[in-house]
Amino acid sequence: MSEKIKSAVFISPIFVSEEKEFLFAKVPSELSKLHLRRGRITVLISVGQCSFDAQMEPDGKLGHWFIIPKGIVEKESLTPLKKVSFTMTALGEQPEPSLPNDFKNLLAGNTSALKTWGATTTLAKIDWVHWMESAKQEKTKRERAANAIDMLGKGKKRVCCFDPSGFYSKALSSPKEKS
Repeated sequence: MSEKIKSAVFISPIFVSEEKEFLFAKVPSELSKLHLRRGRITVLISVGQCSFDAQMEPDGKLGHWFIIPKGIVEKESLTPLKKVSFTMTALGEQPEPSLPNDFKNLLAGNTSALKTWGATTTLAKIDWVHWMESAKQEKTKRERAANAIDMLGKGKKRVCCFDPSGFYSKALSSPKEKS
C-alpha cells in the first residue's frame, strides 16, 4: 500500500469457490492498483467486528482476491452473494512466507543458497514462494524448488521471468465461482 494511504474501504460480494468450497472476496481493480503491489501481499482485513490478516492473491487482471476464514464467515454470518463492506489496512511489515516443504528441505542442505536467502528481502521471498506455488503440477513445483536453490546458490536474490501479477502471463486468476 502507499505510504500516504494506510487503509481503504471497499464493498465486495461474497463468492464461493467452485473447487475448494471456501468463501472469498475480491478487491476492486482500481483499489488494488492504488494500494497494493501487483503480486501477493498480506494486509489486515476488517469486516464487521472481526479482523484478520489476509493474503491477497493477484487475479491476473491487476486486482486481488482473498480467502475469508471459516471462523470469520460464521461470526459475521457471511453468506454467498451478500455484499459486504471491508476495510483493508497496510501492515507495518510483511510476514515471512511459509516455505513449501520441498524447498525448505533443499534450502537447509545448501549453505550458499541459505546465505543468499537470509540476505533477501521479505517481498522477494514472497515472490520466490509464489513462483514455486503457482505451478499447476507437483512435478513442476518440485522442479521450481530445485531451480530456486540453484539460482539462490549462485547469489541471485530475485526470481526472474515471473510475472507476480499474472497480468502479462495470464497464469494467475481468482478462483472459479460456484454458480
